[in-house]
Amino acid sequence: MKEVDLSQLSLINKQINNLSENGNDDNGFNATNYFIEIESLLVKKSRIKKHIHFIDNALMRIEKGIYGVCAETGLLIDKKRLLAVPTTTLSMEGKKIREKRIIV
Repeated sequence: MKEVDLSQLSLINKQINNLSENGNDDNGFNATNYFIEIESLLVKKSRIKKHIHFIDNALMRIEKGIYGVCAETGLLIDKKRLLAVPTTTLSMEGKKIREKRIIV
């Protein structure tokens, strides 16, 4: 999972570098298209970096022996939820508690 993210990150960095070097050449690429494409790549890059961060945190929780424990309730997170979202730190109950606290 992390290897795929790192591979995608490398590809996006190459695309950004390529655009930066050749973006306004005679490729039919005007300044507006250039900035839209750069912005799109930067958003993708940000998402991937965030996901890598979540993976690293999950690996750290595994090493500490606290993976699968809800950060809000201290109870075990349901296995089905962990299978669906392996990087989660909250059970469904913990998520509801946190959301309620944020709304109020």
